[in-house]
Amino acid sequence: MDPLEFCDICFARGKPNLCETYKGIFTKISSLHFSVQSKLERVLTKLDLQARRADGRWTCVTDTKRKEFLDSLWGIGVSVHTLEDHAKVLSMLYKPEVRALGAEVPVELSVTESWEEFDPKSRNWVAVKVTKKGDKFTGSVHLGNVVKCSGMDGKSYFRSNLDKKVTTLVPMEKRAAYNIASTIAEQITLPYKTDNMGEHVFIDTKQLGIIPDEISGFLERIGVKDKKNSEMLIFDIEDFEILKSTLGSIKINLERSPDVVTISEKKYDTTLPIEHIEKERLGVLSFIIKEMGGVISTENTSLTISSNRGQVKVTFVEDEKSTQDGTAIRVSVSALSEPPRFAEILSMIKKRLGLLDLPLESAISVRWPIITDSDLQYVVQSAISWYGSNPVLACKIISEANKFEKVKQWHSKIKEGKIRSNLDTITLGKIIKQKELGR
Repeated sequence: MDPLEFCDICFARGKPNLCETYKGIFTKISSLHFSVQSKLERVLTKLDLQARRADGRWTCVTDTKRKEFLDSLWGIGVSVHTLEDHAKVLSMLYKPEVRALGAEVPVELSVTESWEEFDPKSRNWVAVKVTKKGDKFTGSVHLGNVVKCSGMDGKSYFRSNLDKKVTTLVPMEKRAAYNIASTIAEQITLPYKTDNMGEHVFIDTKQLGIIPDEISGFLERIGVKDKKNSEMLIFDIEDFEILKSTLGSIKINLERSPDVVTISEKKYDTTLPIEHIEKERLGVLSFIIKEMGGVISTENTSLTISSNRGQVKVTFVEDEKSTQDGTAIRVSVSALSEPPRFAEILSMIKKRLGLLDLPLESAISVRWPIITDSDLQYVVQSAISWYGSNPVLACKIISEANKFEKVKQWHSKIKEGKIRSNLDTITLGKIIKQKELGR
């Protein structure tokens, strides 16, 4: 997911300097005067924070110092768009009103496809029963409703419309279809859980049903996925009111469940076995460390990294924050799937052991695997951002066979109009062509 994809309305009157892409992660999206940039760097130094380049942009991960960072921006001439600001924009876009559907009417359909209609009560798709009359196939749908067609070429979306007493299906993008569905959907009450520590809220995303991409994107930006259940999103208790008002704008009320998620205070004291760490992520970390001159030995629950200046012991934990205590480095396993945090870990190890000063941004981009949609977005954006200054590197970023095929398939779907992206797909096409020509 590109976190900036749905900020186009937010920036209608001009882009701010910084945008909070995910909670506590700020990205520069418009330039700063050198004097203001100097002030911003002094703020980072004061708070002991470091900026890195991610997806070709200046990025700073603030972790627990988010409030201090935001407070420090006042008066230095840096404008910022926070997740709270984004939630206010969403509340203006979506209103908790219900638009009634029209009567059920017949419409001509293709029998070779699978057809479904949006159900306002369940907020999900229900099958359209197709019947044959002569050489034609028809199905019954409600006027004004959203219809989904699934076939060999993927999914297409339509809205039923009455045109001169004949029901037609008007094609539309998925984003528009889901937005319309939210206005048709009926009000529901969704249970949420809290933990025994009173620090987090847990929501099962499967119970949300079909919701606008803008809303689902915001939930992923302000929350995090449960490591054991990818359908569960976890939010800080301090963000509950924002969460409640955002879901309320699409007629989803939150009600506290009597069930409590038990979390031990010492949960994060236990290190994860190395065999439980995703091999592709760990492989990137090991490869880059070796490129910087580090020597790695693997044990059951740790990596020992050595250089001529000593050694450090790296363990992996489920905590959201990575820490260092002397020669012991505890790495949040979630940092292995987020390039900015991944770079922070490598920088920490490099500094401690005096390893070679490898350009981390390009090294990470070249080795980064495509496992999730976020990985795909990162790899593509990295290649595009490097193309102007270093086309050879841009091609190298997508050159690994498995990555190249995934990038090509994604690019083809955009050209065919099956998916939408605000990335520079024209430049991406040039990179793909150059790679295929072997130049």
